[in-house]
Amino acid sequence: MVTRLLRALTLAFALLAAGGAVAEPSELEDVRLTVTPLVKEPPYPHELVLLQIEGVYRPLINREKLVQPELVDFAWAELGKDTLETVEDDGFAKRRFTRIIAVYPNRSGKLRIAPFTHKLSVVDGARGRDIEVRSAPVTLDVAEWKGPGGPDDANAWWLPARSVEVTDEWSGDPDHVPRGETLRRTVTILADGVPADMLPATPVLRSPGVISFKGPSDRETKIAARGPISRATYSWEIRPTTAFPATVQEIRIPWFDTGARKMREAVIPARRMAWAAAADETGEPPPPKSKRPPLLAVLGAGVAALLAGVGVLLVAGGADGLRLPKRAAAALRAMRRAARRGDASAFRAALTDLARAEPETAARLRADPAAQAGVAALDRRLFADAPPEETPDLRKLAAAVAKARRGPSGLRVAPRSALAPLDGARPTP
Repeated sequence: MVTRLLRALTLAFALLAAGGAVAEPSELEDVRLTVTPLVKEPPYPHELVLLQIEGVYRPLINREKLVQPELVDFAWAELGKDTLETVEDDGFAKRRFTRIIAVYPNRSGKLRIAPFTHKLSVVDGARGRDIEVRSAPVTLDVAEWKGPGGPDDANAWWLPARSVEVTDEWSGDPDHVPRGETLRRTVTILADGVPADMLPATPVLRSPGVISFKGPSDRETKIAARGPISRATYSWEIRPTTAFPATVQEIRIPWFDTGARKMREAVIPARRMAWAAAADETGEPPPPKSKRPPLLAVLGAGVAALLAGVGVLLVAGGADGLRLPKRAAAALRAMRRAARRGDASAFRAALTDLARAEPETAARLRADPAAQAGVAALDRRLFADAPPEETPDLRKLAAAVAKARRGPSGLRVAPRSALAPLDGARPTP
């Protein structure tokens, strides 16, 4: 009887021990893999979403490989390196694996993220074993934009970012541009949270009184733990086209502040631009040394004004052989030098100066088909958005300008005087 009782007790303890072993998960089964979108509010299309993939494993890991599913409705980028550290979880020392990737949803709606698979080679006693751990699928709710603009507006640039900064630099003072020269303007846009290909294309600078030529641009993306940081650099060669000051108009770039959840604008500021001489003439004159000018200075100014008036009258009514303005002569020499060098920009600047000095020459150029066609080809080469590869023949165009300037009779036509005749209408010769 005693022997039977001992056997029964032994069997009961064995069953209890076996039941406890089944109830407690084994070390190889104590694994989990989760995928978590790190968002506070539903994102809009093309907005950065940080996706955290985290695995917690009790067995020792020899090798691991995370297999990412095909992200059909997302663009994505890896951020930095994976981390593997030892942590305490449920009273056991476990290994925690973490990877952060950036995803950008392509459209609004409920978008599904398929399971990730983590392939592990773990220690099982004296030998190794290969196991696979899969995450549960995740659904990301992407909001639809309401209002003007937005990701689906073809006429607006959609730029969702944490921050956008604009810097504006000039190679010189735009208020005092040396005569005949150009300045380089460089604008840099720095955006946090977007790759470089989401930054806008080079803006077009079109303002009355100035001409601009697009220069080289550059884009760069830097990967950080919180997402990409991108920079785009744009450049233009700019110069005034009139003798009067002009304004390079501002350019506004709308962007969506992902932190404040509202639209903002980054501004490329407006700048005044003028030739150095024009800027000096429009500025305030220096204060006089004394409130009452000396008598000799007054007399000298009167004599100078009298001589200047006589000179104007001589130029206006004198013989044609005495009438070649210095500005026109300088413009002609500059045009011929530019033609010899093949410098289209300098040629066009000299031609503009010649037209200002001799309005009759400008009128003849407009009436001469050959000269007009050459000037139009030159302007297309300099100012068109998609300029032709070849520069027009500047020597041939200079000859056409000279021919048009001589006029049908072969004689130079003196520009009309800016002063009205003092004794009535001048008789026609």
